Amino acid sequence: MRYEAVIFDLSDTLIEYTPNYARIYGDRIRNLGYEVSDETAKEMSRAVNQAIGEQSRREQFGDLHLSQEQLAALLDRTALSCVTDIVQDAQLSMLSRIPIPLQEISIIDGAIEVLEELQRHFRLAIVSNHFAWIMNYLNESGLSNYFEAIIISEIVGVEKPNPRILQIALQELDLPPDKCIYVGDQPNDVLCAKQVGVDCVWIAPLDLQLPKSIPYLADYHITSVTELLNII
Repeated sequence: MRYEAVIFDLSDTLIEYTPNYARIYGDRIRNLGYEVSDETAKEMSRAVNQAIGEQSRREQFGDLHLSQEQLAALLDRTALSCVTDIVQDAQLSMLSRIPIPLQEISIIDGAIEVLEELQRHFRLAIVSNHFAWIMNYLNESGLSNYFEAIIISEIVGVEKPNPRILQIALQELDLPPDKCIYVGDQPNDVLCAKQVGVDCVWIAPLDLQLPKSIPYLADYHITSVTELLNII
């Protein structure tokens, strides 16, 4: 067997949020009077996730850390740019006064079945850019029982795409990169894994391409974590 361990991202890989970004930003832009189709809302979600990843990479290389308000404005501008070429400050000001709804967390359908099957053959770990409080959810939901190593960025003080966060997982597993495979849904997941020499499974629509800022290709491209058993 080529791999000994499977390392997972968390958000939108094993767990999901309701409402999701497509719903949140689709509704926000509709409040400005724009028509937003379901497909455009999905485009907004992808653009917002990409903007978060690119901002994280910039900060890793020395750019100033954005405040919550600045990040929110960046994401509103990103979503708005999906429906108009001219983003006005007045529109951003209006959006800033619309609260973002609280999101509920749930385990993605089929994820538990995948983990139960993988646990019979592989060691499992998590490497996630997340807040420390997510550990409470992992423990309460029982997800933590499947993993022998859980690396959360706020706890260890480093986040993807910095390769150090994945190296911490390799150290805890005491495995070389070529014995592990990483599974995630963001371009930063591919970047982080490939920088360390770990093969990567990218969960994304099949017609979606990695941005040009990512100088790597994913080793595998699937649309859902439930397809993982077909490739490893």
